[in-house]
Amino acid sequence: MDEVDVMTRAGESVGKAVGTGLKAAREGVVRAGHVAEVKLAERGITADQVRGALVDRADQLMGKAEDWEKQTRKSRKRLAKKSAQTRADLMTKADVVRKEVRKAAKHARKDAKVRAKELRKAAANLGAEAPKRRRWPWVLGLLIAAAAAGYVALTRKPEEVHLHEEDQAPHAEPVLNGQVPTQKEPVK
Repeated sequence: MDEVDVMTRAGESVGKAVGTGLKAAREGVVRAGHVAEVKLAERGITADQVRGALVDRADQLMGKAEDWEKQTRKSRKRLAKKSAQTRADLMTKADVVRKEVRKAAKHARKDAKVRAKELRKAAANLGAEAPKRRRWPWVLGLLIAAAAAGYVALTRKPEEVHLHEEDQAPHAEPVLNGQVPTQKEPVK
């Protein structure tokens, strides 16, 4: 058997089971109805009386549901009205607070400007009272130091360094600028 046949037969068997289940349920309901009529007849109640009682009870329940709906509708409207009023009150309070904050900020800016002017005046007065330090002695000292460094650099003689010392004997003293170094001067 292939899968298609298996699935077809499975669908057929499920269909049969559902059909027999529905048929059994219908028959059970019919039987239960007959048994109920018999029991009601034993008590002296007819099917019309039961239907009437059910209709009355359904009417009562519908009336209660409508009343509850009206109540909830009214309470929803009341709640919406209250929330709108509260929102409006809060918005009004928020506007008042915003105005107060703007006003306070404006006054604070004015006070800050006045205080800044006072501080500038005080700083100017402090600057005017303190004597200014003279800077020309430092500049003069730097110029003298630069001149001395330049003089020393220009008066020193450059020393010659021989890369190849083939002309000289292996143990002979090197000759720099035509002079033999003494013991005090190290050999470079």
